[in-house]
Amino acid sequence: MERIRAPLVYVTFGTVLGHMSIAASVYRTALRAIEGLGVRVLLTVGRRFDRSALGPIPANVRVEAWVDQAGVFDQADLVVCHGGSGTVFGALAAGVPLVVVPLFADQFENGRRIVAAGAGSIVEAQGPTVGSPRPVIGTDDAPRVAAAVTSMLGTSSYGRSARRIAAEMAAVRTADEILDTLLT
Repeated sequence: MERIRAPLVYVTFGTVLGHMSIAASVYRTALRAIEGLGVRVLLTVGRRFDRSALGPIPANVRVEAWVDQAGVFDQADLVVCHGGSGTVFGALAAGVPLVVVPLFADQFENGRRIVAAGAGSIVEAQGPTVGSPRPVIGTDDAPRVAAAVTSMLGTSSYGRSARRIAAEMAAVRTADEILDTLLT
């Protein structure tokens, strides 16, 4: 009998968050969101973040300081991230849909564009955050993140859109290819 594996959800908030005072709260909110879901989770927290600040880790979660994202994207069914350009580009190039939980900078616009392309959803924080110009996800946002993950995994159109974008990206000539054409 073939054993069916639970979907793999890669959760990452990039390399900068681990250096910020909000990191533990953001990571704990993400853990709370995926805790009861029938998924396998890989959470990366950065090399300088103290994992003991997370508290108890759900049984379906593996926490790593850092991983080579390219290898993870090849295996992941869904990416939950901050919407940073590197993570977004890598996930879409691999044809993996995203749940974007933006924290700062261009992440909000990246999330909106992913939604517009049909390759993901966005969950923005609600309510005020002391000391931050924008609200940052917190415990009250965990159910909305969980609902987005569940919806994304249960709706095939997100994956189709992400794979379409991946095919379009793969068809674009690289800078090296263009230079070779121009210089020969």
